[in-house]
Amino acid sequence: MELAELKTAIKNLSAEERRKIALYILELEKDHFQGTLGPQIVDDLEGLSRVVQESVQKMKKYVKDNL
Repeated sequence: MELAELKTAIKNLSAEERRKIALYILELEKDHFQGTLGPQIVDDLEGLSRVVQESVQKMKKYVKDNL
């Protein structure tokens, strides 16, 4: 089925049926996002956390050594 045919078929559905299709599409997008971008975001946040922790430790050491 072509995209134009799908659009026409969806247009002819009731509002309730269109909402169900919209929810289904959102679930598909959520699953795709979690599977592809989610792991990268987790890795990026873990890296940021390490950098912040190291910076805090350096600042603590600096303050301790200079006061």
